[in-house]
Amino acid sequence: MNKNPLMDKLKSMSTTLGLRVTHSDQVEVSAFLGFDWVMMDQMFTSADWSVTRDFLKTAQASGISPVIRVQGNPWLGYNHQLAMDATRAFGIGAQFVMVSHSCKKEIEECLSVTGDWHRNALTVHPFRNKDEWKSKSKEIAESNYLIAHAESQGSFDEFDETMELPGLKMFFFAMTDASKVLTGGGDPDWYNPQLWKFIDHAVALGEKKGIMIGANTSYAYSMKEMRARVNKLHDHGVKFIYVQSAGFLFQCAIGEFLEDIRGDLRL
Repeated sequence: MNKNPLMDKLKSMSTTLGLRVTHSDQVEVSAFLGFDWVMMDQMFTSADWSVTRDFLKTAQASGISPVIRVQGNPWLGYNHQLAMDATRAFGIGAQFVMVSHSCKKEIEECLSVTGDWHRNALTVHPFRNKDEWKSKSKEIAESNYLIAHAESQGSFDEFDETMELPGLKMFFFAMTDASKVLTGGGDPDWYNPQLWKFIDHAVALGEKKGIMIGANTSYAYSMKEMRARVNKLHDHGVKFIYVQSAGFLFQCAIGEFLEDIRGDLRL
């Protein structure tokens, strides 16, 4: 069995750290550095299904858990296509599929496809004989994770109702958009008390229902501040922490490095 750090930490409800990547090389170095999971984003990148498939295989071979965020646009309203794309993501081998949703109905539909047995099934048929169908089908279905992702007004309006859906085991907040939705402001406000009141409510509800709550650091422009934000998320009980994208972390860290070097060299 390949290593699956995110699955291991879900079982113990321990804090898990991950980041977004855009290339297989970033997957391997993320695993080497000790991150638990990496996310491939189909929403705002050029990643198609072929790239996504290669990402899954690289992550699994590298010993880091892969997460796929399927394409969508929750700000446009209800989208039945999300459940179809979630089906395809599970089908090509994903175990963790993130869905940015506009309403409870979309997550309900996506959860309905987690009960399917086809994960990677057209590459390696999962049953060695007829007797394995019942037990292994159940095993596969129970290990499929649909991650509800809130960043639109509708997803926050129906949050409590969505948390009641059977089979939901993970819920994630995009903190940049969350701060704008919950405060009515036009700019991100990561430290706003209204946002953290909502996060505390979500964590309490998640603990009650056995649902892991995740969130991200939004955009801070120094590594010191990024570290502080990860600590704050952890202190508030957020267990599935998205540190940021590999590109953004590189931009912050190397930006600081270059600024120091230019000072050293008086450039």
